[in-house]
Amino acid sequence: MLELRPKKIHLGTYPYTYARTTVMKSLLFKKDDYHKMLKMDFNEIAKFLQDSNYKNEINEMSREYSGADLLELALNKSLSLSFKKLTRISSPEVVLLIREYTKRKDIDDIKTIIRGKLTGADEKLIANSITAAGTLSLDYLNSLLKTDSVEEILKNNKITSFELLKEGLKDLNEKNTLVTVENALDRYYYDHLIKFSGNLPKQGALFRNFLMKEIEILNILTLLRLKKTKFDKEAIKKFIIPYGLKSSKIMSLVDVDDLEELSRALEQTEYKDVVQKGFQEFKEKGSLITLETELYKYLLKQSILLLHQHPLSVDVILGYMFAKDVEVRNLKIIVKGKQLGLSEEFIEGQLVF
Repeated sequence: MLELRPKKIHLGTYPYTYARTTVMKSLLFKKDDYHKMLKMDFNEIAKFLQDSNYKNEINEMSREYSGADLLELALNKSLSLSFKKLTRISSPEVVLLIREYTKRKDIDDIKTIIRGKLTGADEKLIANSITAAGTLSLDYLNSLLKTDSVEEILKNNKITSFELLKEGLKDLNEKNTLVTVENALDRYYYDHLIKFSGNLPKQGALFRNFLMKEIEILNILTLLRLKKTKFDKEAIKKFIIPYGLKSSKIMSLVDVDDLEELSRALEQTEYKDVVQKGFQEFKEKGSLITLETELYKYLLKQSILLLHQHPLSVDVILGYMFAKDVEVRNLKIIVKGKQLGLSEEFIEGQLVF
């Protein structure tokens, strides 16, 4: 497990790395590209992607796979290769930052494997969903997939100590809920990354601000998800990550039972427009899809600031990584939506651009 360095990390200016990252960013799909794909059928989208920057991955994977499996695996591989390319063209100091940031993909992959195991999903389906875009290799993640129990996965996760996951495993065994395990993984990641960001020079201020926004958004969604499932209030408070400017504000909202009052309170924050769009659906249908998508869009706008405000800083790299991750997510939604025959309007509503 990679340990934090106690001393400050000195980040210089790396024109070559930033120029290469800017070129990689220019290859990401634009809003018009998504609108074109939304009007295509599944085969047309596959051809469109094969003629795009995903050509090499699709051609390579087509030797063994086809259809939606082929596209999903190619998208995962592209994400992984993009992040690995960044490490090749970056200085050791920047590589350390990239590795810390991409541990979120390790945690996503571990969650995917555990969820798949618990729901009895087909092993091939679970494997197709693994991105291997973090610090853990695909071979290692596949070895976790072949383990016999969730406990064994948690004990061998290579990201954090099993001690931090014991309570979650207890809740899983006694209450059949994964929420405590997943929250423990999230808390470890953000706690670890915030401490790491403290070693960054002043140049990393935008990144730290972005990180706090991300935690605030995660806390809002955690609050609403757990309220939806009627979690005990004191239990909910344990799930709020104690970082970000509004963690104390969100903690106070745990005691609010009336949804109208909760909505009004959230509308007093900078997320007013986001909340107004998604909260009505939450109140009427108990669905957080629109709210989650709108909050994710808000976060994407923050990443764009990273790309443009400091064009010769590490913020460009971090902004690109988030934007690439969003693109792969969008494309998976389009591919799956078209495969299932969902309407253009419904699919578009789930996209972030």
